[in-house]
Amino acid sequence: MARYLLKRILSAMLTMFFVTAIIYALLSMLQGSAMNAMGGSGGEMTAADYEAARRAFGLDMPVWLRYLHWLRDVLRWNLGESYRYGAPVGEIIGQRFFPSALLVGSGLLFAVLFGLPIGVMAAYRPGSVWDRISSFFALIGFTAPRFIICIAFIYIFSYRLRLFPVMGMYGNSSLGDLVGRLILPASIIAFGSMGYLIKQTRGACMDVFQEDYLKTARAKGLSEPEVILKHGVRTAIAPIMTQIMLEIPEIVGGSAITEKIFGWPGIGALMLDAIRNRDTPLIMGVTLVIAVTVLGANILLDLAYGLLDPRVTSR
Repeated sequence: MARYLLKRILSAMLTMFFVTAIIYALLSMLQGSAMNAMGGSGGEMTAADYEAARRAFGLDMPVWLRYLHWLRDVLRWNLGESYRYGAPVGEIIGQRFFPSALLVGSGLLFAVLFGLPIGVMAAYRPGSVWDRISSFFALIGFTAPRFIICIAFIYIFSYRLRLFPVMGMYGNSSLGDLVGRLILPASIIAFGSMGYLIKQTRGACMDVFQEDYLKTARAKGLSEPEVILKHGVRTAIAPIMTQIMLEIPEIVGGSAITEKIFGWPGIGALMLDAIRNRDTPLIMGVTLVIAVTVLGANILLDLAYGLLDPRVTSR
């Protein structure tokens, strides 16, 4: 297990290196990003001022050297200073991390709590109403853009039914108000991911439910819920966990649109603002945090997968 964990950590570090290097190279192609983020442009500066600004932001150095300097600072726990806000990137991201973690975690929890039972029931009763419900969620999850789902949910549950507020995370600072503001965006994130999870759960469980050992378990007098949950779903959990692992990057990426539409003060909305402002240090900081979060979650799920199937960690 220790060897497998070390291999996964090294693989994640290598992935993170290539992701950050590619994004840094692409950002370097945006000429004048630092000056634009500060509110000025090269056309409003003298040649001397422009060159002084380039040297101040290190833009006179080759791209590869700037990236190595950034990587060195990261290893020293320094993400740099935002061009736009004039504050340490780490502090800015720290203020936005909890709202994003709360939203993404709630969305994933909702997807699992609702998606798994629907998928299991669809596999247990093919052609039933549960099977049709699973097909509906799968169709929406595969085809509907996230912003369309946001608009539909806002219209139905906020505008027409007036059940949930729309904008912002903070209202009267009470727990009930926070939960009320969280339910709608978290449900949208879950709704967009449930289709894939339901489909994977249904397929994995249908394969298992046809096995002879379930018939043997029934012949031994075990109750139907015990047969399905203890012997059926437990056997099918490995591919289901793989699908959950694959959904984490989708949920993290898709949360940016949801945060922006709902005015949720998370990292996704911060990333969109940083891209609009060409704020390279902030973009790189958010990219690094998202990459670490996604890769870390994948490692944890891989370890759980290895505990369920020891053959995985023996490779």
